[in-house]
Amino acid sequence: MNATPRMRAGAFPPTPGTLARGRRDPSPPPRQQRQTRTLPPAPENVAAIPPDRQPLIPLDVIDAPSQRLYAVAFYLALFAWRIWDWLQLVEDDVGSLVQFLKWVGIDFVFLFMGLPSLRIPWLDMSQPVITGLFFVQFCLNWVLMFNIQVPWMAWLLGFAKVFYDRELSISEHSVRVSSILHNHSLIMGKQIINILPEGSALLNPEKTPYCISDRKGQQFATLPMYFNATVPAAVELLRIDLETNNEEIIKFTKYQLKELGRQAKRITEEGTVTSYKYEYPVKKVGAYRLYKVLDEYNLEVQRDTGPTYVVSCPKARVRPSELSSRCVNDLSNLSLEVVGTPPLKIVYSRTINGKDHSFHFQSLQPDDFSSPLFSSGRSSALVPQEGEDFTWARSQVVQVSLNESMSQAGEWQYTIDEVHDGFGNIGLYRETGDENELKPKPKDQLQNFVVRERPRATLVGCDIRNPLKVAKRDSVQLPLKFGLPDRAPDGAPHTITWQFSPIDTLSKSGEHGDVVEIGSFTAKNAEHLPTVSAPGLYTLKSISCESCEGEIEEPSSCLLLNPLEPKLKISHEEIPDKCAGNSIGLRVDLDLIGTPPFNVRYDVISDNERPRTEKVIVNGLRQQIELLPREAGRYQYRFRRLQDAIYEVPLPLTDEYYLEQNVKPPASAHFLNPEVISACLDEPVKVDVKLNGDGPFTLEYEMVHNGKRKSQKVSDVTSTTYSIETAPLSQGGEYTLALTSITDKTGCRIFLKEETKISVRRQRPRAAFGLIENKRLATVVEDAKLNIPLRLSGDGPFRITYRNVDGNKGDQVYVARSSNDFIETSERGTFEITDVMDNQCHGQVDPKASMFDVRWFPRPELSLLPDDRITERGSVFVKQEVCEGDVDGFEVALKGAPPYHVSYEVRHKPSSGSGSVARKDFDAALPKASVPMDTAKAGLYTYKFSALADNLYNNDQRNLRPLTLEQTVNAKPSASFVKPGQTFKFCSAEPGSEEPIPITLQGVAPFYVEIEIRHHTNSFPEIFRIPNIPTNSYDIRIPQNHLNLGNQAIRIRKVRDARGCQHKTDSGGPFVQVQLFDAPAIYPSETRTDYCVGERIAYTLSGTPPFEVQYSFGGYQKKAKSQGMHFRRIAESPGDFAITSISDKASECRRPIDITKTIHPLPSVRISRGKVIQVDIHEGSEVEILFEFWGTPPFDFTYTRSTNARKGQKSVVLETKHDVSYEHSKIIVANLEGTYEVVAIKDKFCAFSTLNVETDNAQKRLQ
Repeated sequence: MNATPRMRAGAFPPTPGTLARGRRDPSPPPRQQRQTRTLPPAPENVAAIPPDRQPLIPLDVIDAPSQRLYAVAFYLALFAWRIWDWLQLVEDDVGSLVQFLKWVGIDFVFLFMGLPSLRIPWLDMSQPVITGLFFVQFCLNWVLMFNIQVPWMAWLLGFAKVFYDRELSISEHSVRVSSILHNHSLIMGKQIINILPEGSALLNPEKTPYCISDRKGQQFATLPMYFNATVPAAVELLRIDLETNNEEIIKFTKYQLKELGRQAKRITEEGTVTSYKYEYPVKKVGAYRLYKVLDEYNLEVQRDTGPTYVVSCPKARVRPSELSSRCVNDLSNLSLEVVGTPPLKIVYSRTINGKDHSFHFQSLQPDDFSSPLFSSGRSSALVPQEGEDFTWARSQVVQVSLNESMSQAGEWQYTIDEVHDGFGNIGLYRETGDENELKPKPKDQLQNFVVRERPRATLVGCDIRNPLKVAKRDSVQLPLKFGLPDRAPDGAPHTITWQFSPIDTLSKSGEHGDVVEIGSFTAKNAEHLPTVSAPGLYTLKSISCESCEGEIEEPSSCLLLNPLEPKLKISHEEIPDKCAGNSIGLRVDLDLIGTPPFNVRYDVISDNERPRTEKVIVNGLRQQIELLPREAGRYQYRFRRLQDAIYEVPLPLTDEYYLEQNVKPPASAHFLNPEVISACLDEPVKVDVKLNGDGPFTLEYEMVHNGKRKSQKVSDVTSTTYSIETAPLSQGGEYTLALTSITDKTGCRIFLKEETKISVRRQRPRAAFGLIENKRLATVVEDAKLNIPLRLSGDGPFRITYRNVDGNKGDQVYVARSSNDFIETSERGTFEITDVMDNQCHGQVDPKASMFDVRWFPRPELSLLPDDRITERGSVFVKQEVCEGDVDGFEVALKGAPPYHVSYEVRHKPSSGSGSVARKDFDAALPKASVPMDTAKAGLYTYKFSALADNLYNNDQRNLRPLTLEQTVNAKPSASFVKPGQTFKFCSAEPGSEEPIPITLQGVAPFYVEIEIRHHTNSFPEIFRIPNIPTNSYDIRIPQNHLNLGNQAIRIRKVRDARGCQHKTDSGGPFVQVQLFDAPAIYPSETRTDYCVGERIAYTLSGTPPFEVQYSFGGYQKKAKSQGMHFRRIAESPGDFAITSISDKASECRRPIDITKTIHPLPSVRISRGKVIQVDIHEGSEVEILFEFWGTPPFDFTYTRSTNARKGQKSVVLETKHDVSYEHSKIIVANLEGTYEVVAIKDKFCAFSTLNVETDNAQKRLQ
């Protein structure tokens, strides 16, 4: 292959010989030789090819291209032979192993031996290429020779039929099938009827409205004109101006008339229709109608005089608004301008915060406007009358005002969507399609508004009755509250204005006087408030935010005052002792001027204690205080500061605000702890008293409760402290312990006002258990924690003592923090509260609610349901034995809280070998569950339940009582042939001489065996039963009445032993063949006896091919051979076809047969004597069409009326009719234009059709 050619640019590769010769002459050719482009001479020597790769036939004898041509021609001849053999197999509908092996051998010799030995250039291929080609040929042979149906087989068969379309006929000659099936001489003749047309002209027959405008694509309107059966020589249009009613005659130009002539000529040549359409463009508005139309004979053509209105397209725009901002409840004050022919209709959209609402106005027209479009008979009203005014159709301008209240804040948008005029013309402004979504609308088609909320303002905490008081020269923020509905006002700037009148200019009624000042303030947010300092009346007048005036709510007026500074005047007198006459204190009168309340602060300085500061709160303008020291000594009082509701001023360090006294106080007593004492019911109380003065003392006190006083007296008290102990307080409530008097050693009795409160509880603390689901009983899962509710009364925390009556822990203490606390426990039993104490007092336990029961839910249980097939052997249950593969199971009973989860293990112990263990589980929702048992293999099965869980308890093997169930599964019996696959041959003529078929059985005898006999022609097998086989080996003898002729497969279907176990074998198991020979037979594929010419008569042959079939046809006896199991011939002519006998290869006997088929001729029909006749008639005339029939009546025929053929156009079927004739001829009268022809004919037996869909079923026998 060293001489393999190399590709050159712009030329085919040279042959190896040429390439070799070129190498011997390396010098380049001259320029003139390169330009001649002549082919080089054929090579004679191939010096560059190695000697071992020289072609077998020298190239000087036969050149390389010729050798390649001969090799390819030989291969194509082989391929044609291959297709011929395949067609024979297709005809017999069989496959052939012999043909397959033959062509595999031929391909092997040609590819591996013949072609490589020739060593032809370009065909000397490598070994992998040859192997690949052989594999492709092998697959092709497999598909073709075994007649395997693949998708491309139908195409290949159709392609082969183009070159070879012949079959064997009854006369044993090859005939072309298409010549029989497509015999168009059976239907002959046509009747063509032409109706002469009448000319007419129409302008816009559908009365479509038209409009023109300046917009792109609408600068002109195209008016459709329809001309029928005429070529106009002159056309005139009348245009009536809609503004002035002036008429204008528009004549077609010569070019337009020529265009009309060309269209008419083209339509006439095509021959399909006689009418055509011409579109006339107009650029002016007006009412158009056909004024005059003349044909080529200058005769006026019938025309439609109705007008076609061409008006200006309707349009609309939004008149621009001065301001694009509005406030809530403002009017939109918007105007739309609509232009067009009234009555007009406009559709617009109003979008509020993205929500679209569509509205429309219709019947828009100027005042005092009338139009025929309003009349009920609109179509007739548009027909013009003589001298009628057309100015109603002109465009007019109508203003539409939109003055609606804008009650919602946000973004408002008004857009124009559509505008309609009175003729139905539509101007669309709505965006449609994806491309227009990004295209903004013109500004005159929309109007945007921003509607803002109106602010609100009011004064808080200040009005005329409650003035705002502030110190002089100080300022204060005006208590203004600002708000915006549905919006946070924090970041909203706003402007507030108010009126101000000084305090001395107000009227007597407190209103603004003659002097009024206007103030304003611009705030950044709601927290930004104006400050005022001048006293007077302030009244809010307006609030505005974002150009929207707001609403002033009441109260809107505030009075600002500057009160006087406070002043203090002090006067005092000494308080003498009633017994000794000594001064015991000072009585001081405070006279105040200012704004109450007052706070007076003073310092107290004495010799016995550290200096301290005291204060006096005075709610009015006068106050008297008593300065009564408890200890004797010198006391100084310095008043330091005075504060009222407005001011705080220091008091001067003058003697006016300085007091001094020497005090020797009388005997006194007071409680050391004057706070309220809390006490328990039925318990005494101790109270400590401090005594001052010279002892010994006599102390008198009293106990006040429920309006009753009980006085007591204690004498000779020498110490400075004394403890008063009350009797047990048996009633709850508030007690008052008051010190009434004290007497010292001088005998001077001093009245005392000291007292203290004792609060005695009305009830003792109580303790009880609460309820859970209205009872003091709870059931929980074992070992689960439960909170037992407590119901406690008293002051916490509580100390609860309780015990478990059923336990052995004794008393337990729990500290409860709240009145509804709980005790946590995981024990079960009856809990009892024995004692309770709150933070101070012992209490009592409610005897009716001192006990609480805690119980546990029972754990789930599992047991076997009673079954007669289950027995108990000690701790193990045993179930009745079953056979391998049987469906079996048992039921278990479940107790607990469903659903249940059961886990168990299955142990399998076979009779031999090692066992296995499988763990399984299942879920159950009912108290009873079915458990399937494993019987797939023989042996002993043990079912042991290992875990059980329900809705409350998880798997707990410790608390589950073990449950074990055993069952023995017996093995299935088996039966097999001693020699599977063996073929036994029987003869139907010798019954009783059949050879026995030996089988071997395994199991426990006796056995019952079922044998399946399946014949290759029968899809349902026959069952042969053999009962009571006593041994494990047996010879089967099948009577011939259970066998069919031919080949049948014998298979053991079922075997059952003495234990009741049975085994069914698979359908693909071992089998033996039984062949029952008989004389061959032939069976018709169809039961009918009547056939038509062109149909195939098929038979099925029984026996061993090849077959010899003898038959008679047309008085002649004939013989035919069939290599397959089918015998088929095509009926080429009518007659009686009878099968007389048949023989095959395997049988020497010939079976006489009498199967007769009758072949009928195809029916035929002729219309118009079989000729094509053309008749021209006027509309309303009639033509008789003659139909003649040949065949067996009655005749059922189908004929069509189609359009008359025109040049370049295909005829179209207009209607299809069916009719019946009981005679051999029939006449039909027709008055419609078209071509009449018969497409299908059917007689008593056969049918023929020339429809477009022509299949083999077109020539079918009538049943």
